[in-house]
Amino acid sequence: MSETMQKVETTAVPQQGAQPVGQQANTLASFVPLLLMILVFYFLLIRPQQKRDAKKKEMLSEIKRGDRIVTMSGIIGTVHKVINENEVSLEISENVRIRILKGSIGEKLEKGSKLGMAEAEDEKVKAGVSKKSNKKQEKGSKPTNSGVGENEIAVGE
Repeated sequence: MSETMQKVETTAVPQQGAQPVGQQANTLASFVPLLLMILVFYFLLIRPQQKRDAKKKEMLSEIKRGDRIVTMSGIIGTVHKVINENEVSLEISENVRIRILKGSIGEKLEKGSKLGMAEAEDEKVKAGVSKKSNKKQEKGSKPTNSGVGENEIAVGE
């Protein structure tokens, strides 16, 4: 009986908090891929977004009267007046002004940018065509439907 008792005493269970040295190294090594993934996400996603946000914040703080901008919805116009730190008055056509939040400004156009200029040139061309048609009407030619588009029907004719 004493022999079986001695065997039980010698095969005692190790303490719960103690781990063999090999298992501690395995635990630390299993966290390395997780830490690498976190670093990759930081440098590929988070940091570039923070830089873009800082650039946009700087651009919005420098908005002044006369700047040509594009809103996030694609409206192109010229800043008519900076109302306060959150709002601007945007002139999108001659004597047509809208109030927008600075946060809705997508980008500031450079001075030499052609973006939005095609519409202005089209309006000038249309204005020139309508002036010519008005001159023809004055000379006694048949009246035309000025202001009525190709696909529109003039009412009253």
